Amino acid sequence: MFIQEKSFNFFFFTSLIFLVSYLLNFNNYIGSKFLFFIFQSVSFFLFITAIKKNKSAFEFFTYFFFLLSFWFKFNCILYFENIKVSEGDFDLTISNYDNAIIIIICTFMACICASFIKEFIINNFIKEKKYEMNNFFIRFYKYYRVIIFSSWIGFLILVWGSNHYYKIYFKGLVNEGIFPAVKYFYSWSLVYGLAALTSILIYIDTLIFKKKIAFLLGIFESFFTQMSIYSRSFLLSFFAYLRGFLFLSNIKKLRFSKFTVGKLVFLILIIFFLSIYSTAKLRSTQFYETDKPRVSKMFSSTFTDIISLSITRWVGIDALLTVSQNKNLSFNFFLSAWQEEKKIKKKSFYIDNFFSRFDYSEFEKKNLNIVITPGIVAFLYYSGSAMFVFITILCLILFCSAIEMLFLSASLGNIILANIIGYALSVRFIHFGYVPLNTINFFFSLLVTLIFIIIFSSIIKKND
Repeated sequence: MFIQEKSFNFFFFTSLIFLVSYLLNFNNYIGSKFLFFIFQSVSFFLFITAIKKNKSAFEFFTYFFFLLSFWFKFNCILYFENIKVSEGDFDLTISNYDNAIIIIICTFMACICASFIKEFIINNFIKEKKYEMNNFFIRFYKYYRVIIFSSWIGFLILVWGSNHYYKIYFKGLVNEGIFPAVKYFYSWSLVYGLAALTSILIYIDTLIFKKKIAFLLGIFESFFTQMSIYSRSFLLSFFAYLRGFLFLSNIKKLRFSKFTVGKLVFLILIIFFLSIYSTAKLRSTQFYETDKPRVSKMFSSTFTDIISLSITRWVGIDALLTVSQNKNLSFNFFLSAWQEEKKIKKKSFYIDNFFSRFDYSEFEKKNLNIVITPGIVAFLYYSGSAMFVFITILCLILFCSAIEMLFLSASLGNIILANIIGYALSVRFIHFGYVPLNTINFFFSLLVTLIFIIIFSSIIKKND
């Protein structure tokens, strides 16, 4: 009864938020008010779909990324005069919001339909299995636990340190003097490889010792990996660990005092603040010609940076609004986008076609390669077909959720690893659109990783 009451209160509170956003922006929305109502309603149902426990990590993260961009940021654009479309040539004097809203509705409906289909398949055709590790491996791990942890931490530090020293892989920076195989290894490691391997260690340690201390390794890895590539995504990558760990520990059985929860939240927020501050400082010195006054003020401006990032840095809505106004959309145009090649200091396909106001700064360093990604939805709408967007998004969700389930099964039920893979897939497609054929390399790396996990699992698995 208590649980039902809490569920009702949560449902009522969240529906109230969506209703208030609708009422606040009713007059601000330029276009069909009926479409705007449908948009707000479908957004609410997507949110309810996303928070269901049986959702894959790919669904969970993708749906929330969609909501943060297409619902949250869009509502901010409507309500606040100082928040505008900053990454495209969108102009309200040319057309209203309706074309973009139709595509968003199609996208959200595709997500909801895909989740229902996936749930039906799982409930009717897939049975949950329980896996156990063999006694030899358990004894081996218990005996060498300290050495294994120490060696792995040492390896992490080696990867981070060598990447920083030799400047191999960073967000936005290019080093063409690195041997391709080395570059691929570091990009794999720093995008999701280190996190995947760390999640395996956390999973094994938690199952054997029934303690939660190993989870701290996830915080450690996430913080320094993101900082080492100048990324501001610590909180998101950490949440992939957290979601998996909560499912592993069974959320309903966890019991924490409010004081303990408060301390944990405070600790994470402090680490998040430090990650934003450190990354901003590194970016200011590595991306641009040194500006000492700006660097010295950065600590005091970190709070402002966090607020700005939390509103404006969600990928998708700017590009979709801009693309929706283009008169040259067609499948031929869509296919031409796949021919894009990576060129340093050359405008990307999206910038060249949809962002005429963009220009490089004279203070940027020569190896800084700034790109603006439209995101998967705007990229698919290059075709000009709402139905194509709907079908492709639906298939993509089913396909990526299936990949995540493969990793879950191959890793003996490692739900933490499944969340890491689901998050990596989600981030890949949310930022999709720049040199799209490079996604082949990403899927090839997933295949190699899966093969490694299958071999490793066959070694530690208890024979039936």
